[in-house]
Amino acid sequence: MHPAQTILLVDDDEFQLALLDTQLATLGYCDVILARGGDEALAQFERFGPQIGVIISDLSMPDMDGLVLMRHLAQRGFAASFILLSGMTDEILSSAAGLAQAHHLDLLGGLGKPCSSERLRELLAARQTHSPGINALRVEEALSPQRLAQALAGGEFVPWYQPKVDMRSGKTVSAEALARWPVESGGMIGPARFVPAIEKAGMSDLLFFAMAQQVLHDLTRWRAQGIDIKAAINMSMDTALNLSMPERLNQLVEATGLVPSDLIIEVTESKLMLDRAIAMETLTRLSLMGFVLSIDDFGTGYSSLVQLVDLPFKELKIDASFVQRASAEPKAEAILRISVTIGLTLGMGVVAEGVETAEQMEFLRGCGGTVVQGYYLARPMPHAALTEWIARG
Repeated sequence: MHPAQTILLVDDDEFQLALLDTQLATLGYCDVILARGGDEALAQFERFGPQIGVIISDLSMPDMDGLVLMRHLAQRGFAASFILLSGMTDEILSSAAGLAQAHHLDLLGGLGKPCSSERLRELLAARQTHSPGINALRVEEALSPQRLAQALAGGEFVPWYQPKVDMRSGKTVSAEALARWPVESGGMIGPARFVPAIEKAGMSDLLFFAMAQQVLHDLTRWRAQGIDIKAAINMSMDTALNLSMPERLNQLVEATGLVPSDLIIEVTESKLMLDRAIAMETLTRLSLMGFVLSIDDFGTGYSSLVQLVDLPFKELKIDASFVQRASAEPKAEAILRISVTIGLTLGMGVVAEGVETAEQMEFLRGCGGTVVQGYYLARPMPHAALTEWIARG
């Protein structure tokens, strides 16, 4: 195993550490470091940081719990992957997962206690590994404003696509374009790392239009091949507050021979209140031009229902957390069912994202869901791979 694939196990329970170590060895992961608490984990990180590819950490530990450990790792620029381990309730595990994402950690998922070897294997196999040459220091260098500007000017950010599929027909109706940043040695710096850095540097517009140009080019190629789908692009609220953005985007679309309705603009609704008047103006103008507006991560923001009333959204995307928790948590199930009903009642397209299992698919059918997106169907992939995926039906 390459040194950068080292796994750091963190747990104050000696038996649990030994069990996990054995499970990892059985799965072929032999380069494992053990830490019996948060303080020891930080000491190991200081010593082996560039070599560590994954940290698997318990949540409940006496000297430093997993939540505090995540904060310290984020402050130290930890740039590899993270897996949560806990015998606590699903609700607590879910809250911890949200905190990991808030720290911009590359969270692979959660493991219960006792840990399932199959689940452990799936999480490690699904990992989008960072390049062996990318350690925390090099990631921080890559995220400097100067390097980000260079990457944007050089077209280094590329779209990968994840399909949205109609459960009734089985057909792909659209594909969400997700920004990816490949590096020379074959790995990637994840969007959880570079998107916040781009926003902080004031370069959100540059990323949005760089992605839009590539997506429009890919759409024209799909049209030439007889593939009639829409493409969705994520829009930062920084870009939504740019009053000249609608005209510029419309010009890009006209230059390709497409029409605005070929594009879906996904907006995270939790940020719409930053400057409500300007956001309402630009988004409403996009809708007037014919672009399809999608309210992303529905249910996780501060005033979702107000946004649905005041802004011309045509698509509602139910946040993955509700999809993944609905079958086990009554509150999450209620929110999911209500969200589907709201969207359909308002005549909107409803997309459930984060679908990872057949059980979740069937559950969504029972809730009246129609369009789904998630790893159960397909992971994000380059343009050519999605073209082949659609051709296979």
